Amino acid sequence: MKKCISVVSFLLITLLFLNIFSIDTSFSAPADSSYQDGYSEGLFDGAEEAEIDMEEGNRKNYIRAIPSENEIVRIYGIKNESKSYISSFIDGYENGFKYGYEKTYRYIDDDKDQDKVVTAEYGSVFGKLMGEVYGYRDYYEGKSNRWRDAIPSNTIITSMFNLRKETIEYRTSFNKLFREQFEIGYEEGHRRANFEPIRISFEQGIQDGQYFGGIMGSTFGKKDFYDGKVSNWEANLPSDNIIVMDYSLKNDSEEYLKGFLTEFKRSFEENYNETYRKSNVELFTLTFETGYLHGMEIGNSRGTYLAQIDLILGQKNNSLRHKSSNYEITYEYKLYLENEKYREGFISGYNEGFLKSYLSTYQEENASKSYEKIVTDQIPISGGNVSSLDSRISLKVEKGTYYNDIIVSLEKLNDIHGNYLNDSNLTKASDIYTIIVYNPTYQLDKTKEIELSFEYYGPKNGGIYEYTNNSWVYLPSKLEENRIVSYISPGLLNTSSGTYAVFLDKNFKNINDIRGHWAKDEINTFLRRGITELFYDNTFRPNVPITRGQLLGLLNRTYKWNLNGLDENIKALERLSDYDKIGSYKTLTAYSIKQGYIVPYPDNLFRIDSQVTYNQVNNIMKKITGNSDFSWENVANSMMYNKDTRSKSYSSMDNAITRAEALYMLYLLNK
Repeated sequence: MKKCISVVSFLLITLLFLNIFSIDTSFSAPADSSYQDGYSEGLFDGAEEAEIDMEEGNRKNYIRAIPSENEIVRIYGIKNESKSYISSFIDGYENGFKYGYEKTYRYIDDDKDQDKVVTAEYGSVFGKLMGEVYGYRDYYEGKSNRWRDAIPSNTIITSMFNLRKETIEYRTSFNKLFREQFEIGYEEGHRRANFEPIRISFEQGIQDGQYFGGIMGSTFGKKDFYDGKVSNWEANLPSDNIIVMDYSLKNDSEEYLKGFLTEFKRSFEENYNETYRKSNVELFTLTFETGYLHGMEIGNSRGTYLAQIDLILGQKNNSLRHKSSNYEITYEYKLYLENEKYREGFISGYNEGFLKSYLSTYQEENASKSYEKIVTDQIPISGGNVSSLDSRISLKVEKGTYYNDIIVSLEKLNDIHGNYLNDSNLTKASDIYTIIVYNPTYQLDKTKEIELSFEYYGPKNGGIYEYTNNSWVYLPSKLEENRIVSYISPGLLNTSSGTYAVFLDKNFKNINDIRGHWAKDEINTFLRRGITELFYDNTFRPNVPITRGQLLGLLNRTYKWNLNGLDENIKALERLSDYDKIGSYKTLTAYSIKQGYIVPYPDNLFRIDSQVTYNQVNNIMKKITGNSDFSWENVANSMMYNKDTRSKSYSSMDNAITRAEALYMLYLLNK
């Protein structure tokens, strides 16, 4: 038994080297080489493990004997190779191991005693194996497929397998089966050596051509669509020569090149057409969906406040009362300027959003006990006042503010759970009110303001606040006899409600150097909103020119810059000649340079403490607002006509802007 196994192993090892030679002469890609490396090692190990199992009487089971993938990597020391090499090596090893194991163990009867051998079978197995080996050998030596010229003589076979000690019958049977199977194995080996590498090369070329052709076809399909070109994949398909040159196919086998070119062109055409058509569908879908979302948002808003108005006026739950026709929606929201798909999506979303929000708002608020209605009144175009029954809150509308009669509702919120009191620096000094204005035509004069006042007898640190984005925002407020007053834009109450209350600011400070100053209200507003700060001596110094560093701080708090991830930019500041003078402004300086808002001077100085001119502010704000039409002149005109103050920019745009002027500019831009 052991002698027979050794002969099988010898033949398999011989076949192994022929396989290595055959594949190495047919492939040039690293992936093929790694596969063959693994296959060779696996073939040898598989034959060896089968021999061990046969000697030890183990049942045939190559899965039990084969090493795991991690063991293969460790045993053959390929951990540091590329992922593609390791994967290909393991695939080759597993296939080779199975083949070597099965070939060695093929003719052992698992259900019989291992020492019992069917004599006739040995001639078959050895003949088949040797035929395969000789077939491979002859092919790579350039010989024709002639098994009769290759088969050993009976004398050599007898000597090779020590058959002289066997009976005549055994020897005859062995030689007969050997010759029959040698012919089969020889032709199989010769043909496999001829066709298998060609097949593998062609298949690999097809696979790679499909991948790269698909990528390029998709790219050109999308490009042509968005360039407005007609779908024409043939105009974009590279020539065979260009494909061969771009993908270095000259150095590969003919079979690989043919497979690559064939599948590249087919995949290019398929993916070009698919991507071109998909881009077309996506564009129309996106346009419709964008319109739908915009319409849904506006419909929701209108449905909500119209349901609230109907509740206030005692009208029945009937959304159809307010339903607009498609024509009305189109012209009310200027949809005739949009394309057809956007218009269709907008109208669809508007109608759905309006209906759902109207019904849900009406039903929920009608059943809710959290609101207490105070008063609802109509104000004519000539203007008028609306006050609560106890006069705690009042709204005064100047004549001509709205171009038609409006309905105003004042509602007091029963905030029994304190959901609106989320700022520890504020002390509640009034009830919380929601103001709703119903303006059926939406037309108004944006230059006018509505006077909002609360009954008030408290200290100077009181102020009117608006609830916005889950926080209270201070509105410029004035103390009058028994009341506190603020002015709000009518546009804020044109299509939605507003929530207001009076609070005491615990951090309020009297600032002596802004008393009587033209920008006092704006400075106080930014101080109470936490946007600007005082100097150490509790002064603001409104008429002092603002420095580059102070302007950066003001811009940061106004626009809430995201200052994360600036480590490298801060490190780069060390190249500035006056780096040591930047001090606590390093992060803001790094951010402004990164965004291109404020950059160093040509002499490599940043000059954090230098004054800022009107010209410089003009350029900075164009970049920050993204509005190329921004002009400091508009701010200066507002100062002149609304504050009776003449800016020094009228004399020269190279004069320095003051702290008060810079703050006033940002107040106007972010009212």
